[in-house]
Amino acid sequence: MTEEIVYLEPRGAFHLGERGIGLEETSPLLHADTLYAALGVAWAMLFGEPALAEEWFRPEPPVLISSAFPFAGPVRFYPRPYLPVRAEALPFPLKDIAFVSEGVLRRMLRGQLLEEGVQIHEGTVWMTGEEAEALREAFGRRDLTGERFWARRRIPRVALDLVTQASSLWHFGRLVFREAGAGLFFRVRYRDPAQAERFRAAVRLLGDHGVGGDRTAGHGLFVPRFEPADPLGDPAAPAFITLAPVYPPRDQLETLLGEAARYGWLTRSGWIGGRLAMPYRRRAVRMLAEGSLLTGDPRGLWGAMADVTPRETPEPLPHPVYRYGFAFPIGASKEALAETGA
Repeated sequence: MTEEIVYLEPRGAFHLGERGIGLEETSPLLHADTLYAALGVAWAMLFGEPALAEEWFRPEPPVLISSAFPFAGPVRFYPRPYLPVRAEALPFPLKDIAFVSEGVLRRMLRGQLLEEGVQIHEGTVWMTGEEAEALREAFGRRDLTGERFWARRRIPRVALDLVTQASSLWHFGRLVFREAGAGLFFRVRYRDPAQAERFRAAVRLLGDHGVGGDRTAGHGLFVPRFEPADPLGDPAAPAFITLAPVYPPRDQLETLLGEAARYGWLTRSGWIGGRLAMPYRRRAVRMLAEGSLLTGDPRGLWGAMADVTPRETPEPLPHPVYRYGFAFPIGASKEALAETGA
C-alpha cells in the first residue's frame, strides 16, 4: 500500500475537544476517528452524500489513517508506545514521557539500545541527539532547554443567560503552535490507490473548512502538505503498535490481546457532527489507545466501523452514525517484544 505523510500547517489555534471539569480542555493530538469524520464531511461536500456511505463509511475503508500528532521542523513525534525501553541508564523518569520522536520510535520497534537523547517540553518529549541538532538548526536555537513548540492554553469566556442576562465565566482550551514550521501531521495508507487524488482534495477542503471545535471563530484551519513516507516498522513482525484508536470487533479480541499485548483504553463520545448540526450525542465506545502493543499481523485489517447511532431520538435521524475504529499498524520486531514475554 502506498503511504504518505500529511502535514497540517496551522493558520491559527486548534480546539481538539476533551471534556474537563468546569472548563473546556483540548488534546495535544487529533484522534483518527475525529479526523476521519471531518474528512467525511469534506468527502460528501466534494462527491455527494451517496459517496459517503458507498465509499467512505464502508466496512473496509479506502484509506487507513493515523491520528495526527505534533511535529516541529524536520522532527515528527508520536505517543510513547507500550514497548519496553532498552537503555543502560536514563537520567529521567520514563513515566513522564508523553511523546517520542520518530528516531526513538524506530529504535524501540527494532528493540535497539536507546541513548539518553534530549528532552524538551518540561521533560515530556524525548528525541535523539541527531534530531535535536536538526531541530536547533531548523529554528536557529543554540539550546533547546525550556523550549515548547506547542502548548495548551485556556482563555476565559463569558456566557449570558438569555432570560436573566446573568453572566457566568468559563474557560476554553486551545492548542497553539508557537513557531512557523510546527503543527500536526498524520500518516495515510491508500488501500485503494485510485482514491489518492480524491483524498488529497478532501484534505485541502478540510483545511479551509477547519477541523475540531469552535470553527466559526477561526479555529482548526490549516494548509496541508503531502510527502511520500518511509514505512515504519517491519510489516512481517509478530505484533504491532497502532497509531490510531482501535474499535476491535469481538472476533478479533482474542488475537489482538494476546499474551504479549500491552495497551490502554480510551472512551470516545461527543456530539453528532456533519454538514448539518444535530443536538444529539453519539453513543460512547471504548477503544484501544494510540501506542498500544497488539498481537496481530501488521498486514491485516484490524478494527471496525463502530455504529454509535443514538438508540432513541425524538425524530428519526437521516442516516446511521459511525465512528472510524481501524488500527494503523506498525510492526514491532521480536527483539522489541523480548521483555514482554513474546
